[in-house]
Amino acid sequence: MTRILAFSDLAWGVKMRGSSGNRRVDASSFLRVVRETDPAIVVFAGDAAYDRCSRAEPNETDRFIGLLRHLVSAGRHCIVVEGNNDDSIGTYNRVRDAAEASPYLHEVSSRTEAVRGIRFLGVPTGNERRMAESVLEAVDIVVAHAPYANRTWLFDLPAACIITGHYGTLVGEIAGKAYISLDCSPFSYAVIDWQQGWRRIEYAAVSATGTCRIEVHREDGFAGATGTGCGPAELRRLTEGEGPIPYRDEIEALRRAKSEIAIFGREEVFGRLLGRGIPKTHIERYLGRRQVMNRHAR
Repeated sequence: MTRILAFSDLAWGVKMRGSSGNRRVDASSFLRVVRETDPAIVVFAGDAAYDRCSRAEPNETDRFIGLLRHLVSAGRHCIVVEGNNDDSIGTYNRVRDAAEASPYLHEVSSRTEAVRGIRFLGVPTGNERRMAESVLEAVDIVVAHAPYANRTWLFDLPAACIITGHYGTLVGEIAGKAYISLDCSPFSYAVIDWQQGWRRIEYAAVSATGTCRIEVHREDGFAGATGTGCGPAELRRLTEGEGPIPYRDEIEALRRAKSEIAIFGREEVFGRLLGRGIPKTHIERYLGRRQVMNRHAR
C-alpha cells in the first residue's frame, strides 16, 4: 500500500484557522500534516510556489523549495504541477531546476511519470483540452490545476483518479473517477491509500470552527462515505459542490451533450444545459460556442 498526501494553492503567511494568537502558515504547517499521515508521496497540485491564497510576499518560492528539500531528504517523493500563478514573478524555473537535481522530486507538467509504480500525469493550467484530446495511454492519477470552466476535459482523460487545485473544495466520484478538488492548503488536503487503484480516501477541510473529515473506502463506494466534524450543509457542499445542481450531474450532463448535439442540435442542447443552471462558460469551453459561424456564409 502506498500513501499519497495531496495539497494545492499553498496559503503561505495566512493566519492559521482555528488557532489562537497570530500563528501564520509556514513549512511547519504542512510538515505537521505530513507527520500525522506519513505519506510516501506528496502531491502539490499547482500554485505552491506563488499563489493568490498567500500573504508571504516574494519569498514564497524560497519557502516552497525549502519544504520540498525537507520532504525529499526524508525519502518522500514529491509530485509538482505548475499552476496559473506559479510563475507570476518568474521564479518557477527554480522548482524545475530543483526537480532535475533530485530523483525524489518530480515536476510533471504536461508529461507522465511513474513513481512507486503509480503513473501520474501532470496537466498545467490551460492545457486541459489539448491533453484530453492527445493522451491515449492510461494513467493512474491526473494532477491538474484547472479552472472550473476547463475541468470537464479532465474527465475525458484515461485515469482512475483526478486531483486538481485552483479553486473549490470537493471530493466525490464523477464519471467513474475519484475526484479531489483542493484549495488554499493546508486548509484542505487529501490522503489516498493506493494499491492497484485507490483503496481509501480521507479528505480534510479546515475552517475557523474545526476540521471536517470525509472518509471513503473503495469497497463501500462514495455512497458509503462518512463525515466527522461536518455539519449537513458543509458535508453537502464538500461532496456535491455549490452550484444549482450537484457537480457530478453537471459533468455528466456536459459529457452526454457531446453526442446529443448530433441528435437534437446545438440550440436545443445548449438550452437544456443552461436551463439546468450550468454556467455558459462551462458549456462553451467544452462544447464550443452555442452558434457556430458558417465560414462560407456571406
